[in-house]
Amino acid sequence: MPIQPESNKRSDEFIPVNQILHAKPQLGPIPGEQVVAWIVILVMTYIICKGILALPWIETCLVGVWGIATWWLLNGDESWRYLTKFHGVPRWTLGNLLYSRLLGQNTDDEERIRKEQTKKPRKRKSTLNTSAVRKRR
Repeated sequence: MPIQPESNKRSDEFIPVNQILHAKPQLGPIPGEQVVAWIVILVMTYIICKGILALPWIETCLVGVWGIATWWLLNGDESWRYLTKFHGVPRWTLGNLLYSRLLGQNTDDEERIRKEQTKKPRKRKSTLNTSAVRKRR
């Protein structure tokens, strides 16, 4: 049997790998990446259901479980598949239109709008000669 060099002997050996290195963090059945989101959902549920709406504990817990289940379904193991679908809205501008804000308008804008609203629409003159129509009857 020929003698193998030292480097070949090492490549044939089994190298143990710790399997926990490839595992995702978990708290029992709860994925670690969901914990922060679930805490936020529970806090918001408590504030809305108990603080604002004064619902009983059973209904508050049901709303919390519903929120957590929805979040877990949408953002399970591969959250990037759902969350990467949302993109920032582009800022579109038109060069020929005057910008007017919907909320918190300036007084100049308010005056201009009031003037436009108080203008009476012009009446169009009738093209029919009413005296000629009366004579026909």
